Amino acid sequence: MPIEQALSAEQAAELGPYRARWKAIGRSTAPADRDAAEQGVRLAYQAAGLEPPARIVWCESPLALARLAGQMSHDDGCNVRSGLVDRLRRRIASRIEARVHPKVLAAVDSAVNPADLLVAAAADVVIRSVPEQNLSVLGQLRRTGLSFSMVRQALAAPRGFSTRAAGPHDLSWLGAYDYLREVLGLRGETEPLRGLMQLATSVGWLLPHEHTCWLAERPNLLCGDARDRLHHPGGPALRYRDGWSIWAWRGVEVPRWIIAHPDRITLDAIDAEVDVQVRRCMIEIMTPERYVALGGATRVAEDETGILWRRNWLAADAWAAVEVVNATPEPDGTRRHFFLQVPANLRTAREAVAWTYGLRAEAYAHLVLRT
Repeated sequence: MPIEQALSAEQAAELGPYRARWKAIGRSTAPADRDAAEQGVRLAYQAAGLEPPARIVWCESPLALARLAGQMSHDDGCNVRSGLVDRLRRRIASRIEARVHPKVLAAVDSAVNPADLLVAAAADVVIRSVPEQNLSVLGQLRRTGLSFSMVRQALAAPRGFSTRAAGPHDLSWLGAYDYLREVLGLRGETEPLRGLMQLATSVGWLLPHEHTCWLAERPNLLCGDARDRLHHPGGPALRYRDGWSIWAWRGVEVPRWIIAHPDRITLDAIDAEVDVQVRRCMIEIMTPERYVALGGATRVAEDETGILWRRNWLAADAWAAVEVVNATPEPDGTRRHFFLQVPANLRTAREAVAWTYGLRAEAYAHLVLRT
């Protein structure tokens, strides 16, 4: 029978600190503790039933890690991420499930390991930016000297960087086990995870193979907006120690110059941009007010609620904003104008203003009348 069916008040009080601790670990921009990380590698390999790797290779970024790993040879062996992380996690989970009530496990996991959108966004952009190594069997044989059996194993394994490497988002689940270990006292059951925990708190990314384990430093900059989207108004949102950077505006990856040199954003530059999301970011950085003032959009509707502006490029590619006037005057008696971006299929200013409140035009009209 499970020994824990409900958390005590003291145990429940520890959930918040463990959540904060592991959130800080996932978002850390401190230099990796290389000695601790290498010790964690050896412990993790041992817990997974593997011999410690003969080589531990450090990289300044996940991009550098992927490039080095792309030059692997038969001396490095096959990828062991599945055994090192996934199978070990399942094995320890079965032990814990025999000791702890399922409701307690669910409560601990949801409280300590909630989804971190900023860490997930950083991992996603890393995975999308890393080049894949898609070599043919003949190419691998000629280029690396791998045996036929090793090539066959490699081709049978998942090929994506996300399935062969592990980043902070892949190891965040360790926070719940850290809580179970330290607060509920399940040290024996969680002992095999000690190496992975040490790794997670000491390093950025890892790409483990049988005889070589590649480790990447953490970023030295990670910035997001209030909604935890990658964002920085004046510099890169994600940057690693070798200078590899990602520039992003409200969750959209954009070319560096758009943020570094906003003065170069012109109507012609906006029209020349083929990526719809990047184009809208350019308008936001220029500001919709200036975009309209420069003649970028056309007035399509006006009523007592405001003015609807629109710019059409293609049938299904358009931008729109509604211009509204602040009801409260400024100290000098003037009233500020605001431009709110809205879906381009709206037809009237009233409909657009209502949309900003999450209402239909008819419901918004009744609300205004009652006010």
